[in-house]
Amino acid sequence: MGAGKTHFSKGIARGLGYTGEVTSPTFSIVQEYHGGKWPMFHFDWYRMKEAQELLALGWDEYLEQEAVVLVEWANLFPELMPHDAHVVILEITGTGRRILYQK
Repeated sequence: MGAGKTHFSKGIARGLGYTGEVTSPTFSIVQEYHGGKWPMFHFDWYRMKEAQELLALGWDEYLEQEAVVLVEWANLFPELMPHDAHVVILEITGTGRRILYQK
């Protein structure tokens, strides 16, 4: 919490050319952004209890599109992530400093 996930997502959206507001999908599970170079789908899995809930939302269909898909808390359901996914970790250190690294 508070590591900068939504801020990071805003940067990705801007890089894709999306000019509208970018907000956290915490309560909606997924936010869709259209109008940039590619669509961007921003998921937050934090409140999900089981993988079946995501499959019922059409997770597989999102992955089939030519789009950028961002997932917060992807570690909760690693079996749903594509094998070729890029993993970026945002972390807050003990001093409150935020670090970003690719796994």
